[in-house]
Amino acid sequence: MGAALVSAGDRILFEKAYGSADLEWNVPNTLDAKFLIGSISKQFTAACVLVLAQEKKVELDRSVAAYIPDAPATWQPVTLQHLLTHTSGIPDFLGFPDFQSRKTLPSTPSETVLRFRDRPLEFPPGSEGRYSNSGYVLLASVVEHVSGETFGGFLLQHVLEPLGLHDTGADTHRAILSHRVRGYTRFRQGLGNADYIDMSIATGGGSLFSTVYDLRRWTLALHQGRVVSPDLYRRMTTPTFHNYGYGLEIRSEPGGRIIGHGGGMEGFDSFLQFRERDRLVAVVLSNMSFNVTGRLANQLADLARQGG
Repeated sequence: MGAALVSAGDRILFEKAYGSADLEWNVPNTLDAKFLIGSISKQFTAACVLVLAQEKKVELDRSVAAYIPDAPATWQPVTLQHLLTHTSGIPDFLGFPDFQSRKTLPSTPSETVLRFRDRPLEFPPGSEGRYSNSGYVLLASVVEHVSGETFGGFLLQHVLEPLGLHDTGADTHRAILSHRVRGYTRFRQGLGNADYIDMSIATGGGSLFSTVYDLRRWTLALHQGRVVSPDLYRRMTTPTFHNYGYGLEIRSEPGGRIIGHGGGMEGFDSFLQFRERDRLVAVVLSNMSFNVTGRLANQLADLARQGG
């Protein structure tokens, strides 16, 4: 269940929707359906930070403590660069024992930060890489403190609206959202409704919804230099530990790099990929937790490159 799109340059090669957006009402998925995209959201968070960097309001190599009031002393050596590349050592709050019991509760970025601010670092900043959603929630909090706006509001005004991405945004269950799809999980008895999560807890790390069309537009804009300056784009797409840049995974292949990211959220699975050589974009979004979108995106991109 979901939607998929593949394009090369300005041409859409494949686009199709599958299954149901809502099983209880028997509503089919469509190509303009809005899916939760999980950690694909991180590249949008990185873009917000880079917009502030372009405006000289933050410095990527400066301590996060310069932008967060009353930051713990252990964060003094942690820079925005460390947060963006998962090299900060700040533990991932999604792995805390109480996450499942608290994921249904509304939480601002500043409130979520309180959950891990006093935890010891797992390693010296910059010495290794370990995926941490906490770092991206902290980046969202930096955006809010520096800009004086909510993260969703800043993203909308400074990133989404200038690019014409009208079907992407920060999810909230209160909003009446046209073409919102429902998420499902496979159980032994068959498909069932996914667990509820208040998306505010994932602000910065996985809180956005989007469509296959908007993600294609976003990807082309980002890699055509219409989001950040060439120098900041170079930093964003320079891999560190585990081939991770800023909200992006980068792999070098013969003929060009493959740049992408996956996302998982209760009831949703997603993958977005860009291949530099052919300006090829592959997007697969699913409203079922099944962890297959990355494999499907790779297969579709390979077929497109082969002319299949």
